[in-house]
Amino acid sequence: MQTVDLDLEWVYLLLSAKKAGIKAEEIRRFFNEKALKAI
Repeated sequence: MQTVDLDLEWVYLLLSAKKAGIKAEEIRRFFNEKALKAI
């Protein structure tokens, strides 16, 4: 269930980013940096 929640959150963030005019690549880079810091 946790992965589903993450997927829904990811989709929501992507949709919000598209509305804000942010490219998916920039979001992915941001999340990769966050993931690296979390490890």
